[in-house]
Amino acid sequence: LRVLRMFRIMKFFQDLRILLAAIGNTIKTASFAMMLIGLIMYMFGIVLAQLVSDHFKIMSTAGTPVGPDDDLQIFFGSVWRAMFCLFMAITGGIDWDNAGSALGRIGGVPVFLLFLYVTVMSMCVMNVLLGIYCQSAMDAAKADQENVINLQLQDKERFIKSLEVMFSSWDDSNDGSCSLDEFKAHLTDESTQALLRGLEIESRDAIALFELLDSDGTGEVNLNEFVTGCITLRGSAKAVHMEKISSTIAKLEMKMDLLVRRLKDPRASGLSAALSEPML
Repeated sequence: LRVLRMFRIMKFFQDLRILLAAIGNTIKTASFAMMLIGLIMYMFGIVLAQLVSDHFKIMSTAGTPVGPDDDLQIFFGSVWRAMFCLFMAITGGIDWDNAGSALGRIGGVPVFLLFLYVTVMSMCVMNVLLGIYCQSAMDAAKADQENVINLQLQDKERFIKSLEVMFSSWDDSNDGSCSLDEFKAHLTDESTQALLRGLEIESRDAIALFELLDSDGTGEVNLNEFVTGCITLRGSAKAVHMEKISSTIAKLEMKMDLLVRRLKDPRASGLSAALSEPML
């Protein structure tokens, strides 16, 4: 446990932690994959071993028995030898052409079965399993909470740096702030259009964006207002944002109702009476 905690603490082992998590996530998939591969090898092994056994019987009857050093005996002398040969044929243990050449002495059917086996395993089963493992590894990397936080922080840092560079290009007067005229002058820039697209704001609403960024209402936007506003506006509205707006509206409605009741009640204050007096 201490070693695992050390791995989690040390940022240097982040990739190793993700790799171990990906391997852990693929254990179940790998178990079923081994069962599937074993079943396919067993089926083809039985058929090939039976064909070779029949060939041995024919050769023995003809008075030319096959010796123990023969390739057919080594590769397909039994079901387990046939399965081991099939396993090596798809993992690089032997060249499957060697096994095919040995089976060619029997006939075309065993060679076709070996070709079919290699084709199915290499082009279908192995590629599908590789895709599953890669997807599982990517899912493990996404599910790693610490990795997700680090990626979000790195993305935020890159976004802030790009905003700072963009703001400096807008600040034609070099006074540390951007006026509305300066903002309008750079609306057609590619970087400005990319920012509007990233914030999901139409070009016709760019002035409204500037007004939102100008939080203090001075008619100018400084770097802090620009960065803070863009980070706040980045992304779509979440449920918590909508709930906060609904709560604020409900509170305002309650205050308005209370104010209306006070205005209608003459005993609440002399405000209603003062309002009802004719103006001279």
